[in-house]
Amino acid sequence: MKEAFEIARIIQKSLKGKLSESEEKLLSDWRKVSEENEHAFQRMISEDFYTVGMEKLETYDYRVAYGRFLQKKYQRRRKRRFLISMARVAAVALPFVMAVVLYVGLNREEEQTLRPSLASNILPGTSKAVLTLANGQMIPLGKETTDSTIITDGTQISASGSGITYADGGESEAVVYNKLDIPRGGEFCLTLSDGTRVWLNSETSIQYPVVFGTKERRVFIQGEAYFEVAKDAKKPFTVQFMSSSVTVLGTSFNIRAYPEEKQSQTTLAEGSVRIYSPGSSMLLKPGEQAEVKALSGEMVKKEVEVKTFTSWKDGRFVFEQEPLENIMRTLERWYDIRVIFRDEGAKRISLSGNLKRYGDFSQVMNMLQMTGDVRFELHGNDVYITTE
Repeated sequence: MKEAFEIARIIQKSLKGKLSESEEKLLSDWRKVSEENEHAFQRMISEDFYTVGMEKLETYDYRVAYGRFLQKKYQRRRKRRFLISMARVAAVALPFVMAVVLYVGLNREEEQTLRPSLASNILPGTSKAVLTLANGQMIPLGKETTDSTIITDGTQISASGSGITYADGGESEAVVYNKLDIPRGGEFCLTLSDGTRVWLNSETSIQYPVVFGTKERRVFIQGEAYFEVAKDAKKPFTVQFMSSSVTVLGTSFNIRAYPEEKQSQTTLAEGSVRIYSPGSSMLLKPGEQAEVKALSGEMVKKEVEVKTFTSWKDGRFVFEQEPLENIMRTLERWYDIRVIFRDEGAKRISLSGNLKRYGDFSQVMNMLQMTGDVRFELHGNDVYITTE
């Protein structure tokens, strides 16, 4: 039991990015012992673990439960099979132990202060977009619109609440472009005429041909998008963004290119891509990422955990020792909020977590505040952040 509390304490510290070398090794070794331990760790850093655990702890007398646990342990201490069963129980019980540690370590007064401020119930984004045709006509799309069929420039477009699909129109000498804009608090899916699928994140725009030309497939994006490119050995697929471009034949990758971030990130999930920047190029393999500075064009390649950068399309936000400023910038777009840092030092606090993308904002704030280093106040859609 002592070890369980120690591991729980270390995991809590890891969420703040404050582990010593010995603690990092202890946590790493513990995670490698078994699949159950790794599963428990992932469960502990997920946002729903904390919100559900807090609710349970408010009505559960853990001291009585622990007394029963000790009684059973005493009664069965001479039975060899007890050791085996306890190993299994520990893997299941540890998340609850973690919740106890976090709960008793919190300042009750601050917890009560947080809840009323979160009553505004800020909801997550939904499927919505605006399609602009070649003639300038703008068509709202999304969850609140009805399914429809649009005919433009001889091509059929099928629109649903979550995406649009362009019919295969073969090839065209004259390339005609459409544009899709996803606002803050939105997301949308696009299937191009060649079968390529594109997931578009909040505050993103993409310009693309209604039907691709005879020599290449080229699209332009600003924001964040995940591509699953249909294979065509005769026509490479090129994504142009900021001062860079990515060329592929058929593969899956994520591009994040928001102008205000002053750099772009291309993360490869499958296949291979070549990224071009003024004066240089770089080939990426699965699990690698290229970061390009917008002004200088300088490129840096590194190995990354792909899901950290692509999980948004699967309904999760995954952060690994990410500065709070970057985390809040992502949440600003998705929840359509405004974040104000009252303490500049709070921007540099590094946090880890695995959050439900479709949970309401109060759940996310509860998890982030549980690190003990930051405090959140909500006034309407404005979020004020200070250090503890």
